[in-house]
Amino acid sequence: MPLYQKIETDKSFEYLQKIADILEEPICILGGWAVYYTVNDLYKKDKGPNYLGSKDIDLGFHLDANLDKNKLKNTTIGTSIKTLDDNGFIPQGFRYYKDINVETGKELTPEESKKEQTHNIFKIYVDLLVDEIHPNFEEIFGFVPADEPLLSSVFLNKSNRREISQLNHLLWLPMPEILLATKIISLPKRTKDEKLIKDICDIYVLSFYSGEKVNKLINKTLELVNKENLEKLRPYLKSDKEFIQAGEAIQIEAEAIKNLFKELIKT
Repeated sequence: MPLYQKIETDKSFEYLQKIADILEEPICILGGWAVYYTVNDLYKKDKGPNYLGSKDIDLGFHLDANLDKNKLKNTTIGTSIKTLDDNGFIPQGFRYYKDINVETGKELTPEESKKEQTHNIFKIYVDLLVDEIHPNFEEIFGFVPADEPLLSSVFLNKSNRREISQLNHLLWLPMPEILLATKIISLPKRTKDEKLIKDICDIYVLSFYSGEKVNKLINKTLELVNKENLEKLRPYLKSDKEFIQAGEAIQIEAEAIKNLFKELIKT
């Protein structure tokens, strides 16, 4: 059972390509699309269909908190923000978005969105994340970006990233243990919706389809998360509902997914 409508993930992928075409390389991909590119070959070989796509597009950027204001404007995230603005993406906090008509897949202008029924619109979100928040960032750009401290190692040490050629561009993907750590940390912050289920799916497939040996990968991940992060997973073991939904989405027995969570918490 799919978590998202096909038109949502198809359009998200379409806009990932469009964004790759307009941004400066290399482009650091995080979140659901990073998981997709990390696991899809092995997952597809085992299960048949492609792994789950993503509704959102997460992009990672490196920032030096000591940069002066003028240099901050000309950083990769600075030029990317201008590019997104110039290409009609609408700012919403640290996110940018486009409105899409559910029935036609057509991109809507702000004026068209106002005339359309809410249930006929879905949003393609582009989330901008930095490894460190510059003290003058809000003053210069008008919003506070989301931060992901684990990103620093991706930019500063090439052993912490995979470089792949996809979408006709050079992409950087965090290594599987970094992606897995971000998912473990983010899951307890989710409301009980499809994004929570997607995080559960991602944690499982990263563990078993990233090309790393499971025990070795988990040991690396444990160096990036703390006991508190793992303990926050424990409440999910009280019910099978989320594991059943995740299992249906990725063709995996719910008990197998739940057992992985038990192992993570025990370590």
